[in-house]
Amino acid sequence: MLRLPTWSIVMIGLLLNISAALVTHFIIDGKNSQLNRLSMQMSNNKKGMDLLWLQIEGVERKREILYLLLNQGELNESIAKSFRRLLESHLHEPIPVSVLLSITAIDIKINDYQDNIREEIDNKFFLNLELTERQMLLNKEISTLRNWSIFLQMIGLSLILARDLSRKR
Repeated sequence: MLRLPTWSIVMIGLLLNISAALVTHFIIDGKNSQLNRLSMQMSNNKKGMDLLWLQIEGVERKREILYLLLNQGELNESIAKSFRRLLESHLHEPIPVSVLLSITAIDIKINDYQDNIREEIDNKFFLNLELTERQMLLNKEISTLRNWSIFLQMIGLSLILARDLSRKR
């Protein structure tokens, strides 16, 4: 049987413990920081989606107000100009006052705007799904690395304890 000197067994044990510590410190901590960045990005996307939904709802309220104003009769010129500026600031495109008088034309503009926002929301949602998948993969990698690190520590400590056992003989 091969007989190794006790100091070499202890040295191997120390090397295994040091490698386990390095894996824990550098690799696992790096992956944890990646997880944190993914979480922050997902949170920002979620907040962005919430704000986009508020924009859709805000423009919908403007449409309802316009319907109420048009239902009351002819729009006052000053009200029409003010409302036109308000809609332009939301829709980010010029709107002639004549379009305000046509429910069909304003509906088309508002619907197009809302469709664009919904598309942005969908993109952010699907991006969050991808980020969730990445998170799950990173969590799995971290778990595997932690298990290997613990295994290396256990073997290393066992080899270091072998020194004490060899002294008792």
